[in-house]
Amino acid sequence: MGKMIVLAGNVGAGKSTFTRVLSERLGFTPYYESVADNPFLEDFYKDQKKWSYHLQTFFLFHRFNSIKDIIDSGTDAILDRSIYEDAEIFAKNLYLTGKMSEREYKTYTQIFYTMLEFLKKPDLLIYIKTSVDTVVKRIAKRGREMEMQVPIEYWQQLDNLYKDWIDNYDESKIYVVDGDEIDIVENPEYIDKIVNDINEILNINEVDEVI
Repeated sequence: MGKMIVLAGNVGAGKSTFTRVLSERLGFTPYYESVADNPFLEDFYKDQKKWSYHLQTFFLFHRFNSIKDIIDSGTDAILDRSIYEDAEIFAKNLYLTGKMSEREYKTYTQIFYTMLEFLKKPDLLIYIKTSVDTVVKRIAKRGREMEMQVPIEYWQQLDNLYKDWIDNYDESKIYVVDGDEIDIVENPEYIDKIVNDINEILNINEVDEVI
């Protein structure tokens, strides 16, 4: 069975860019979050309470299929978001803020934990740690209108959940990247160190790395 790396981090942290660059350097197959073809995304940003369950269920289903494909193929792969974030960050945030009902949230979590029984755990989670200020700047830079209309409080709520989640995460080894300081697009020289660290962690190290 191949190795599986997953990225984690707030919206705009740079997960897709890291996935693309690292997949090329490591020779891993990249898997990306299904954003463009999610039929509920635009509706969700207009009416989160009405469409939150639909949106999150679609993301969860897509992520499950990606991981199942990785398991079946036996190839080395890297995903631009972990399946854990679907439930522990985004669905939980929607529930806590009243945008997903208790009935919907309970149903969603039941589906989530049942899915986990059939999936392998990642070999490594790369957490891109970014401040809310950095997240907002990168969202503005990539210019998705529906994201730019979201109030900053939403990104702050996600940031708080990320901090709690990563402090208690124990599903795999963790490699933390300082997303405020490290931009691999503007400063590609960081890539060599990150790739070397990942190779070392996957083959040798049992200790979390922070750069």
